Amino acid sequence: MQGFVTKIHHSGITVKNLEESIRFYEDVFGFKKIGQVDLQVNKEGDMKGVYIKIAFLKAGEDDLELLEYIEPKRKQDLHFHPWDPGVQHISFRVNNIKEFYETYKDSIKFLTPPVDYITDEIDTTWTYLKDPNGSILELSEDHKERKFTGAAKIN
Repeated sequence: MQGFVTKIHHSGITVKNLEESIRFYEDVFGFKKIGQVDLQVNKEGDMKGVYIKIAFLKAGEDDLELLEYIEPKRKQDLHFHPWDPGVQHISFRVNNIKEFYETYKDSIKFLTPPVDYITDEIDTTWTYLKDPNGSILELSEDHKERKFTGAAKIN
């Protein structure tokens, strides 16, 4: 049977402060805001009465959606780690990851410096960092076309 999914449409991140988050993704990663909307959910269901501010950003062909929930407000601060179950992170393909790290290591919380991940088929450098909301982001620089068939050696 042919699958219904043809590609990932976008990734969404719930944020504490929409304007601060827009600035972060524009200034650090070069995303461009392509739209913004305020949304009040009036349909029946678990989200009835929810009020959300949403910004749509674009980098190349990829879309990112930032959502600030105005009502209801979150009851507690949750902190997520790479080993927690659930949607763990969004990964951005970058050029010159080590230069990016050196540029931002004093102003952004990185969970690790760049790590080289090498197999016979894969040659990638990656790092994890957190955005202003605590969302985990992965940056990945592929040094050759990726193929997943071998065992990994992490340096």
